[in-house]
Amino acid sequence: MPEPRAQGERELSGSEKAAALLLMMDKPSAGRLLKQFDQSDLRAVARAAAGLGAIPATTLDRIVEEFAAGFSVGADLLGDAGQAKNLLADALPPEQIADILDSELGDTTQLDVWQSVARAPESAIIALLMAERAAPATYILSKLNPSVASGIIAALPRDRRNAALCGMVKPVDVTPLAAELIEDAVRGALKQASKSAVGAEGRSRIANIINSLDPEEAGDAMRALEQVRPEEAAILKTMLFTFNDLPQLSERARALLFDRASIDIVILALRGTDAEFRDVVLSSMPSRGRRLVEGELNSGASAPPQEVAKARKAIADIVLGMASSNEIELGGPAADKPS
Repeated sequence: MPEPRAQGERELSGSEKAAALLLMMDKPSAGRLLKQFDQSDLRAVARAAAGLGAIPATTLDRIVEEFAAGFSVGADLLGDAGQAKNLLADALPPEQIADILDSELGDTTQLDVWQSVARAPESAIIALLMAERAAPATYILSKLNPSVASGIIAALPRDRRNAALCGMVKPVDVTPLAAELIEDAVRGALKQASKSAVGAEGRSRIANIINSLDPEEAGDAMRALEQVRPEEAAILKTMLFTFNDLPQLSERARALLFDRASIDIVILALRGTDAEFRDVVLSSMPSRGRRLVEGELNSGASAPPQEVAKARKAIADIVLGMASSNEIELGGPAADKPS
């Protein structure tokens, strides 16, 4: 007869006991047994293994006796999502394992939620923190690796950054229930961020293609997209940029552009534009550089159209590069087109 449970020892369900026994076995033996399970039993065991937690050696001994296995172990056992995946590895193909674990446990389990946050893009973590009140945001930051947390805190707006730092000096006590609610919210946000990232990646790819087209071809492409997917087209418009859109950039963005673009390229690109367009664009250039550019443009010299087009494309590429690295923002109403 198995020994009675010790005081405080939790009672395991049948699937949890089966999962514990399988985890104690070597993988080939466990795999041979799992091949005899039907789909519902596999799901139950996977779910139980992932949520098993730490099982004391005394409990394992009692389970072994209960199943008349005739052996005991001298170490504790920990069941988690990784162990559940290993348990199924020799019995099922990877895609079936992923299907079982995703459907039973979700994409992010209780045990790896903070690792998932740390692996998320910085912009996604910042968006998550900005959506939370100060106390939950501080709790989330406290769960991250210091090197990750420091980078995130530095990127926060000044008031949120100071609030986070002050909160981390003397953290607020978080009850187990509150911690569970925060972690559930984080999981949901990560799943949503993952879906959004897929959409953003697709839009970025399309925007890069359209930005590489000639203006007439780009216009045709956008008109076709507006007829089929008007909402996506509206988002894409904020990601597109041509030389003719320079007046719509902020003064700061144009100033950064002139730090990157050579005077010769600017002069060549501005040939053939009207005075109003030039005035707006050059208003962000330092006075000495502006006088040099205006002097060259007023000299009456001309350049081959293909060289002008090449220079304008180079200017647009610099702007798009700065936008992709989040140095500047695109968007705004359509600019007046230079002649």
